[in-house]
Amino acid sequence: MSGATNNRIRGARSWRQARPVLLHPKFFQGFTDFRLGRPFDYRMLDAWPMLDQHRYENGRELAAECRLAGLSVVWIERTRVPPSLKGVVVERARARRSAG
Repeated sequence: MSGATNNRIRGARSWRQARPVLLHPKFFQGFTDFRLGRPFDYRMLDAWPMLDQHRYENGRELAAECRLAGLSVVWIERTRVPPSLKGVVVERARARRSAG
């Protein structure tokens, strides 16, 4: 995978580009682990491919940002991104389009 594909959540300019990142199983796991207060276990990541590691970290980071913004996101089903989380990601994508 290219660097651009591997980093879509950071550089996505549309929901269409960002959605596959959010739907990645490790992204969901990272988001959920952070939301539930589970500590970051680096040993777990050692057994995963690099893309899975990145997605897990991306998920934890976005969950942390949502918490800091006062947004309570309960994400239960991996394939159904909550509207509030989608809104955050879409707004970021819009801002990137406007800036670039």
